[in-house]
Amino acid sequence: MRLPNSATDPVATDLPDLSDEYIRNLIYERKRSAVYALCLYYSGVVLQHFRMRQEGNTYWENRTNLAKDLVFSGAFIEADDVMGFFLAHTVHYGVYLELANNRQNEALRPIINEYLPRFKADLRRLYGDDN
Repeated sequence: MRLPNSATDPVATDLPDLSDEYIRNLIYERKRSAVYALCLYYSGVVLQHFRMRQEGNTYWENRTNLAKDLVFSGAFIEADDVMGFFLAHTVHYGVYLELANNRQNEALRPIINEYLPRFKADLRRLYGDDN
């Protein structure tokens, strides 16, 4: 790579403005992308955790496997600074499985709650805040 010799050098005009604001925006966008990637990672982890446990009928008895097979996960971005991951049912009776009988067969919220401390710790490490 050839470095510019002076301000009149044509290569110098092709370089981005490396102002403090430019650097801050670049760092912000990189961290934002990293947080979204972390959300995608955890969405896969919680889905795999659910499927492994439910394979043995841990939460409810699988009669058709439809409810188990149609649970899905994902990550989302709602605004510039609101991101997260989720685990959800597709079947219409999923809400019954989660809430009926005083949440006796609840599966999704406990799994999310189990991984939430790990997610928060990884998020703190990502932002350099190990406290």
